[in-house]
Amino acid sequence: MGCVMSTDGQALSSVIRKDRSDLYKSPGVGDREDWRLPLDAWQRFYLQKSWKTVARKSDQAARTVFLRMLQDNPGLRQKWPRISLLTEEEIPTSPYIKFLGERIFDCLDYIIDNLGDLDHVISELTKLGRQHSDMNVMTPEDVWAIEAAFLAGVQECLEDRFTIKYEEIYSRFIVFVIETMVIGFDPH
Repeated sequence: MGCVMSTDGQALSSVIRKDRSDLYKSPGVGDREDWRLPLDAWQRFYLQKSWKTVARKSDQAARTVFLRMLQDNPGLRQKWPRISLLTEEEIPTSPYIKFLGERIFDCLDYIIDNLGDLDHVISELTKLGRQHSDMNVMTPEDVWAIEAAFLAGVQECLEDRFTIKYEEIYSRFIVFVIETMVIGFDPH
C-alpha cells in the first residue's frame, strides 16, 4: 500500500521529467527561429562558433576582403577618392584600406553577435544601406561585390575547417546581410 502522497509524488515526478526533456531537445534540421534569417538553428550555432576563429584573425581577414573586393571589381577603386590616389603597390599596405576592412568586419561582428534580435539587426542593416546610399559613392551592385571577397576572407581564416557546410552557412549569411542592406538603398 502506498500513501496518497507517494503516488502523487510519482505522478508529479514523471511530469517534471517530461517537461525537462523538452528543454534538451536539439533543434531539428531545417528548424528556423525566424523566417527572415536564412539559417536554421544549427547553422546559426555553427556560424556564431566559427566566427570566433574569424574574429581572432579579423585584421588579416579584413585586409583580404577589401583587397579582393578591389581586385575583382576595379571600378570600385575609382569611387573612393583616397583609394584612387594610391598606386597598386601602396594599396596592400595602406592604413586606409586596413581601416575600411576593419569597419566591415566590426559591422559583421556586431550583426553576428546580435542575431538573437533580428528586428534590431534588420533595422541596423537597412540604416547602413541608407547611409551608403546617401554618400552617393556606392550602388546596390557595388555592395554585392563583397560577397565573393567575404567568403575568400573567411576561408583564409578557417583554413581546412572551411568545408562545404561552412561555405553554405557563410554564403547564406552574407547574402542575408547584403540583401537587407540593399533594401536601405530604396528611397521609398
